[in-house]
Amino acid sequence: MDPVASAREPAPADRTGAPSARGLWALCFVVFSLVALVAVPAWYQRRVDAVQSRIADVLEPAARLSSNLRLLKARQFARMEGFLASGDRAFRDPYNAAIAEEDSVLAGLRILAAELDVEVFELVARLTAASFDWRFLNQRIFQEQMGGGGIAPDARAQVLAGYEDLQRVTEQLDRAILAEVDEGRREVANVERDRRNLTLALALAALFSTLLVGRVAWRYRELTIERERRRRDAVRARREIDALLEATGDGVLGVDLDGRCISLNRAGVQLLGYTESEIVDRDLHDTLFHTLPGGEPSPREASHVLAAIERGEPLESEDGAVLWRRKRVCFPARWSLRPMIDGTELRGAVLTFTDITEIQEKEEALHRAIRQREDVVSIVSHDLRNPLGVAMAAADLLLDLPLDDEQRQRQAEIIRRSGKRMQRLIEDLLDVARIEAGALVVRPSREELAPILDEAADLYAEQAGARSIDLSVDPPSNGVEARVDRDRIMQALANLLDNAVRLTPEGGRVTLSVRSEPDPDVVLVSVADTGPGIDPDEVERLFGRFEQGRDSGTAGLGLTIVRGVAQAHAGEVVVRSTPGEGSTFTLRIPREGPPLGEG
Repeated sequence: MDPVASAREPAPADRTGAPSARGLWALCFVVFSLVALVAVPAWYQRRVDAVQSRIADVLEPAARLSSNLRLLKARQFARMEGFLASGDRAFRDPYNAAIAEEDSVLAGLRILAAELDVEVFELVARLTAASFDWRFLNQRIFQEQMGGGGIAPDARAQVLAGYEDLQRVTEQLDRAILAEVDEGRREVANVERDRRNLTLALALAALFSTLLVGRVAWRYRELTIERERRRRDAVRARREIDALLEATGDGVLGVDLDGRCISLNRAGVQLLGYTESEIVDRDLHDTLFHTLPGGEPSPREASHVLAAIERGEPLESEDGAVLWRRKRVCFPARWSLRPMIDGTELRGAVLTFTDITEIQEKEEALHRAIRQREDVVSIVSHDLRNPLGVAMAAADLLLDLPLDDEQRQRQAEIIRRSGKRMQRLIEDLLDVARIEAGALVVRPSREELAPILDEAADLYAEQAGARSIDLSVDPPSNGVEARVDRDRIMQALANLLDNAVRLTPEGGRVTLSVRSEPDPDVVLVSVADTGPGIDPDEVERLFGRFEQGRDSGTAGLGLTIVRGVAQAHAGEVVVRSTPGEGSTFTLRIPREGPPLGEG
């Protein structure tokens, strides 16, 4: 074969392909012109009908109602003037009858105004408000006269002023509605003009399209060349698909109608452990689906996969599905079965699959995180709801009962304590967020630590006494000073004491102590209790955010904050505990505090 002729072979196909494409476009243009010649006038007619319907159903009724409203107001004014001039109460009944008729007109106007311009809607609202004000004035005048008070000297002036305001608003409403009516009629005229022009243009286009039909027929022979070009394109596309199958990360397995494997891509080889030559002609069911996820054998006659292949139906894996590798090792998989069709002939199916072990691990981690979040939300909302309920109950007592000063003072104290409790929880949440972001700030200064322990013990003395717990401070043999943030140390001790007093049985003992031995560069601040103790395996978990909350019903932020305060001082928290005997939490803090530039 001549290489030059071979190199030039695609050119004629390309040249002939272009006219064929133009012929298809011409055929489309013919169809479009004929369809448009019918559809466009009908569409314009619908627009005309819609505008005319709006004029007849909305605008003109609104204009009539507005005119009726003006007449009704004139009647009301005339009867009111008659009453003001004569003082005869007989004018009141016709006046009220006119009001009832006016209400009906206003209701109709409001309904129609919802479909009109915003300006009309606003004018109707203004007219309604002004009408109600004028009615109120007139009714007050009627009532004053009937009560024997007589008619005020300026009553007529007020009635006249209100009537003139109503007339002005009504005139504005009439003009606005008439303007919309005129606009609608102009739109109808414009649409009619556009329809005539476009219909003429489409008629010319349809005439031109008939000429194109002949040209399309003449170009029909070019379709054979186009078919050949498409065949070459199909070959190229198949090569590209083969390359994609080799590059994809999912396994792709071809199966014939008998359920036997006919091909496997590279990813499938890696996932299943079979080479392509080893898996060809193997039975799909006996290779991948021979055993159920629970370990029970899967009967071949009950196989949904083989049934779907035979019927040419798609099939998706269920949750918990597995596939079996070589040497009868299974892995969690997500797979999809799709029929393989050549033209109209069913040839088999394609099974695509992927290993979802990593996905399942991530889903399980996500579910654990969601469960933890739900627990946290429940606990925090519970901790906020209790003081909030107490505060609301105390506030209700203050508002509903005639309390003396002492009782009011007591309820106010309850509200303040509840507010402080909620504030403390919110501040703990913020501190935990700062700790996790590494942004907890400490402002160290030289402090004597023994007074801080005494102050912390005083805060919980009443709570400990109520449960017969011996709360004491073990004074150091000599003064212990350190560079610490007094407020943060107090916050950490408060959290430790709260846990200790709450968890120690009645009659137990809680002891605070501070010492600087054996390392003089480190101070040790401890809280010891005789509570239930902690299992050694659970010690580290205690410092996780919200971990306590799931077991104790509290928010579980305390120990997280304690460790955050210790770390902010360049120190640490040490826990010594014996189950059944008690626990000791110790803050190990450098005497000179955090290095300069930190905190």
